[in-house]
Amino acid sequence: MANSKYEYIKSFEQHVKLLPNTFLVVRIDGRGFHHLSARYALEKPNDRRALDLMNAAARAVLTEIPDISLAYGMSDEFRSRTIGAL
Repeated sequence: MANSKYEYIKSFEQHVKLLPNTFLVVRIDGRGFHHLSARYALEKPNDRRALDLMNAAARAVLTEIPDISLAYGMSDEFRSRTIGAL
């Protein structure tokens, strides 16, 4: 992100230590999923390609960060859940 229009995102970073043995919930909100749906002619409400893509993304995050135990996605075009090892 260096020298990009998204450099301002760093101003939201906070270096705060969390209490041990506590849960943290993070909500990541996308933008313009309907544009992706239109571009690839995804069938609503649950196009198999979109579900597979979202589940693959959730699995990748669960694999990359093993401390995460649950990933959940929800949208007008997508509803699914992926659970990692608890």
